[in-house]
Amino acid sequence: MTPISLALVNLRSRPMRTLATLASVILAIGSFIALVGLARGVESSLLSALNDRGTDAIVSEAGAADLVSSIVSESLAERLAEAPGVSAAAAELSRLTSLENGGSVIVVAWPVGSFPWATLNLTAGRLPASDTALEVVLGTGSAARFGVTVGDSITVFQTPFEVVGIVQSDSILIRNLSMVPLKVAQRLTFREGQATSINLRLSPDQGPSERDETVAALRVQFPMTSIEVTSALVNSHTFARIADALSRSIAIVALFGAVLAIFNTMSTAVRERRGEIAIMSAVGWARSRIVGLILFEALIISVCGGILGCVAGIAVAESVSRSAIVAGIVNPTISPLLLVQAVSLSLLIGLAGAVFPALQTVSLSPASVLRGK
Repeated sequence: MTPISLALVNLRSRPMRTLATLASVILAIGSFIALVGLARGVESSLLSALNDRGTDAIVSEAGAADLVSSIVSESLAERLAEAPGVSAAAAELSRLTSLENGGSVIVVAWPVGSFPWATLNLTAGRLPASDTALEVVLGTGSAARFGVTVGDSITVFQTPFEVVGIVQSDSILIRNLSMVPLKVAQRLTFREGQATSINLRLSPDQGPSERDETVAALRVQFPMTSIEVTSALVNSHTFARIADALSRSIAIVALFGAVLAIFNTMSTAVRERRGEIAIMSAVGWARSRIVGLILFEALIISVCGGILGCVAGIAVAESVSRSAIVAGIVNPTISPLLLVQAVSLSLLIGLAGAVFPALQTVSLSPASVLRGK
């Protein structure tokens, strides 16, 4: 009997314990894949949305936890637009609001005629005609979720809006936005004259170093604000950092639980097979071969659990991203590298959980074990 077939026989002889340990590994790896994938999805969604609208830098309230809670003056956009190195500035008011069906939608408002409107890829209809019009432009995802098209009406901020345009985008966030004129959003949310951030478009003839110098000069000129280029903003965004920290914390707990499960399984199996292992040693099996057999059993569980955990994690992440609460806000980012990392972690789980029981086994004298039986 080969070591592989012997390991499989040993695992099959205790099916309930093997399945319970396998489930622990699947849970750990599935949690790791789903949580990290969703956290990375938050970052990629934010960055993609900012890049698609042509925003090079964002100005927000200094010390604000995130862009939604930030408050700046709408008039700040005019002063920023006159600064050297800035080609355009547009105030933005963002709100996450609940819908009647229990779902949620992000509403974004810009001044009519500002550059973010011009970056939208209209597939039907038009843009809002005036700053006071109760008109909304929907991403294709929002239009599909609401079941509306151009000419229909939807309720936003407890107020009926006419759908005047539908836009398509590679960004999942933009596809699921509702976009309205800034003055209308300010009035309905009691924020006249206020914005949550200012979108900046820097001069296109500037190189990377010149853009950094422009942003640095703006920080000196406007010390009461926070000014970040889009890539740095995404990395420092509170939602993204919280999602990343929570995902990794929960994943670590799950991975540690899987290590304990394998440790418990292998320790119990070793205690039950002390006589069998003593006979192997007595008939000439090298200690390294016995240790290898025990480790191999754990690795079989880990590899199977890692692969199944990847499948489960992808399924859970996709399911969460389609739920009514976060639909259209985040799309999980699960790369091949993340899957390789997950399977590698499952192998480490197997080794970490089985190495001590294996070493403990070969430290016993075969004669003393057999006499004990």
